[in-house]
Amino acid sequence: MSARDGSDPAARRQDLENRNAALRGQIDGMLSDLRRRTAEIQQKQAEAASRTHEVSSEDGMATATVDASGTLQRLELSPKAFERSTPDRLARTITSLIREATGTAQQALQSEFAGLAETPDLPSIVDGAPMLQDFFSNSPLFTPPDPQAEREERAAAGSSQAAPSRPASPPQVRTAPEDDYDDDFDSFMDDRRRRW
Repeated sequence: MSARDGSDPAARRQDLENRNAALRGQIDGMLSDLRRRTAEIQQKQAEAASRTHEVSSEDGMATATVDASGTLQRLELSPKAFERSTPDRLARTITSLIREATGTAQQALQSEFAGLAETPDLPSIVDGAPMLQDFFSNSPLFTPPDPQAEREERAAAGSSQAAPSRPASPPQVRTAPEDDYDDDFDSFMDDRRRRW
């Protein structure tokens, strides 16, 4: 007789205790990993909060400094900036500098925190559970400016006297599609409860 056929209560109880102990071990390991990752994230957040990114125009007339999130902290203009440039050209240069610095800061932040976002998924713990990654999109909410493209555009504009102005484009914002994932989750949980 085996513990699985239910005829030996002591063996069945022992089998259940063994499976519970294994599950507790997995959960303890995950909690330990979560505590370690949380401490790493807090340390990296503190380091990132104090970091700034500075970009200067090729002619040295303007310098933009942003914080780790890409928010403009300081804009410096050379005293000769207004003598050596037109208001329109200076405005385009400043805008491009800010976009470059913002893109650099955001790319640095994303690459620094990318490895910390990896976690084990539910199916590795509970058979039949949904993948958490299916509930979240891996694409960012918006695409940060490309620092290299901004530098190249400034260089091209600097080589021609009458640089065409770039049309203002709104930031690319991704919106989540309307769906009923809450209903899907509720039906999943109802199904799991029926099986238990």
